[in-house]
Amino acid sequence: MRILLTLIFLISNLVLSQTNTQTDFRSALTGESTNFGTSFFYNQPSKVILGSAYLFDEWNNDGEIQTLTGERFLVRNINLNISRNAFEAKINDNDSIFSFNFNNIKQIIINGKYYKNYFYNEDNRVYELVYSGKTFSILKGFTVKLVTGSGNPMVNRSNDKYVKKESYFIRYNDKKTIESFKMNKRSLNKLFENNLKDVSRILAFIDSGNLSYKDEKDVLRMLEFAFDK
Repeated sequence: MRILLTLIFLISNLVLSQTNTQTDFRSALTGESTNFGTSFFYNQPSKVILGSAYLFDEWNNDGEIQTLTGERFLVRNINLNISRNAFEAKINDNDSIFSFNFNNIKQIIINGKYYKNYFYNEDNRVYELVYSGKTFSILKGFTVKLVTGSGNPMVNRSNDKYVKKESYFIRYNDKKTIESFKMNKRSLNKLFENNLKDVSRILAFIDSGNLSYKDEKDVLRMLEFAFDK
């Protein structure tokens, strides 16, 4: 009976495009194999931990999952578990979680942002796609670390705490390599020097728009002007 209720809840929270997609979720909830992931119960920690290992502070996010075979479907209550590098969706209020894998998933869109999974140099990670061009892409990666609390009053950290960090990367489409990338003026100007457009025009565009090298939205405008127009 519990499995049936869980199935009804999950299906009611999904807008499915194909019947076989619905079948995959049914098989996951009954313990059978699935191309999209598996379900499990989340056990609350016995002690207080500040922060979260999830990317978003809240779970009220709608996501669109696009598969390698061209299917698309929507999932409510989705979040990225940074420590597991997996997207997870809350099935109900009883701490039941569905964890997605990327075996058959091309990308996931949440709040207008695209997320993809890349494997490189023995590292399998989920990245946010900040910019996608013909020759390279700018990615944002996420890490989380559990910092242990201390009884020392001088430290002022009585509870354990999750600390999240963002880092930028560049992925070259021809070599499929992923390298660390600093989002600053020096690194971006070096990129601009490698395109066919006059660098002075790009710098003039940046100055005229009062764009900041530290603002991600402004950097996206720079990249689109330099490489897409």
